[in-house]
Amino acid sequence: MTLIFHNHNFQYEMERLFRSFFPPIKIKLSYDKTDAVGDYCLTERIELEEKYIFSVQLCADEERYCFEEDVPEDTPVKEQERIMSVMLYKLLREYTGKDMPWGILTGVRPVKVISGINDADAEEKLWISLDKIELARKINRIQRPMIDDIPERSFSLYVSIPFCPTRCSYCSFVSHSVDKAAVRMDEYIDRLIEEMRQTADIAKQLGLQLDTIYFGGGTPTTLSAEQLKRLFSALDSFDRSRVREFTVEAGRPDTITKEKLTAIKEAGADRISVNPQTMRDSVLEAIGRRHTALQTEEAYALAREVGFRCINMDLIAGLPTDDIEGFRYSLDRVRELSPENITVHSLSLKRAATLFRDRDMCGSAGAADMIEYTHRMLQNDGYAPYYLYRQKNTADNQENTGYALPDTESLYNMYIMEELQTILAAGAGACTKLVDAANGKIHRISNHKFPYEYLDRFNDISSSKKEIFDFFV
Repeated sequence: MTLIFHNHNFQYEMERLFRSFFPPIKIKLSYDKTDAVGDYCLTERIELEEKYIFSVQLCADEERYCFEEDVPEDTPVKEQERIMSVMLYKLLREYTGKDMPWGILTGVRPVKVISGINDADAEEKLWISLDKIELARKINRIQRPMIDDIPERSFSLYVSIPFCPTRCSYCSFVSHSVDKAAVRMDEYIDRLIEEMRQTADIAKQLGLQLDTIYFGGGTPTTLSAEQLKRLFSALDSFDRSRVREFTVEAGRPDTITKEKLTAIKEAGADRISVNPQTMRDSVLEAIGRRHTALQTEEAYALAREVGFRCINMDLIAGLPTDDIEGFRYSLDRVRELSPENITVHSLSLKRAATLFRDRDMCGSAGAADMIEYTHRMLQNDGYAPYYLYRQKNTADNQENTGYALPDTESLYNMYIMEELQTILAAGAGACTKLVDAANGKIHRISNHKFPYEYLDRFNDISSSKKEIFDFFV
């Protein structure tokens, strides 16, 4: 299939919207109208006197679909993009027979978009379903008091541990098998400690107050208990007197031991994740996770024994070989454990994931039913959705939603997803996000992606820290 953009600059939205209607397929992108041969989709803006003609055409399976609309030439560019998106949406809906629950909205943060418009515009101009509008509104109401409570000149600290025991087939993160990375692991920790201390010094000079801490990955508990203790020692460089939340992703149950949990607890962490993704052993095997559902339950019990009172558990809707009955079984087993937070992701097929290259394993149907079951059952149990984000190529055009029991919401998750607070980040693949909410300014500083780049070009990372001063001074 060839997707053609002629005489307009709406490529990003057009491509994202087009892909949302289809499983991963190879698409040729073109700006040349003469490529409209064979199977193609042509999006075109024709300039006439005092108006444009917008046209979208689809030729596929020996059928042809076409929509055209006159648009005044003084129409703002953003509105032109919306009009063409709606036309493409209607055309693809007619061809596939499918409605997308998020309509023409393709961005990562739909709650932010919907909070700025009324329900009628969300439904009629963006074609978002009433269920998703209601979900976004509910999350916005829950977030409001927490947004109002963000301390002035505060920041969150993110620390990246980009290592895992094995790589899951759906994973697109910059994570590496610990076996391959072991030779430079101690060197990585040394450099990471150095960067954390640099970050603490910058925060002190700028008068920024640490609010939340998040150790993510990868899987931080890939490190040994002694390595974790050494890494946590770098936190002594920060003023932690007003820290309100400290999360460590324990993640993979096969990396969790009592010694590691004790090290995490003694460092001051009050929230961890124990992430099964599914509670069906056959699905775990299919996605390359070398642990069992029983190990998940044992790791969870161990975390409770060590004293953690806020635990998050992740599940994924739409995993390969899974089905609606299997997903319900997984969710129900997690509900029986009663973690304070449950996050349910829709399978997202990224190009960097092994799964993307294996078309026979590209997930199961029924993700929409899985998400609906999640929403219904967790709310019955007293959980409320408190943050939401979307990714490319998600199963059934669904979303990722975090649910929490009252007063257990993760501040960090909300801050980073809604871009509400500065995040100072350390480690390979980490991205510092500087936020000036009052003036609507956001600036990102990305570290080198891969651990070997991070180590070999560490001076680049140290030099980039001056951008933090440029932003705040």
